[in-house]
Amino acid sequence: MTSSPASGKNLLTAEEFWELPESPEGGRMELVAGEVSAEMPVGERHAALAAELAALLLGFVKPRHLGRVYVELGHRLFSAPDTIRAPDVSFVARPGPIVERYVDVPPTLAVEITSPDDRESDVALKVEEYLDAGTERVWIVRPRNRTVTVHRPGSDSHTYGTRDALSSADAAFPVEGFELSLEQLFAE
Repeated sequence: MTSSPASGKNLLTAEEFWELPESPEGGRMELVAGEVSAEMPVGERHAALAAELAALLLGFVKPRHLGRVYVELGHRLFSAPDTIRAPDVSFVARPGPIVERYVDVPPTLAVEITSPDDRESDVALKVEEYLDAGTERVWIVRPRNRTVTVHRPGSDSHTYGTRDALSSADAAFPVEGFELSLEQLFAE
């Protein structure tokens, strides 16, 4: 373990984090600047949206050989101290060989679905981390509001509602043709 002189805390490396046992409560764990951050298991709406988004993205990506789509894959965003984030859904345009652990590349597209107890400051931090690491697009999906905010590098963001559709440009896909109706996505 490494120690941060400013905090005096023992910080985990990505390798040490990988060796931790799974949380007995379930849920997802991430490594944020060397410290473990645990999240509660998600609810049904959250899980259903993640599955739907992964399927829709995969349906466009796979036949066009654009890269890979993942669910809750750990992406190392920063080193020393290490930060590993696991977006609900991610797309990587230039993936390397498949490995057993997290990947050392940021996602091209990171999709985070908010839960009722998420704090806006935590959501904003994730967006900032993804973009600072080189992620081209970050989607913040807000089921309660039935909106998706698409963040791009340079503080450019736009919020779309149920009358809108997301496009290839919103997903950072290099080819046109992707269209995701938010009315259909949020239909129950």
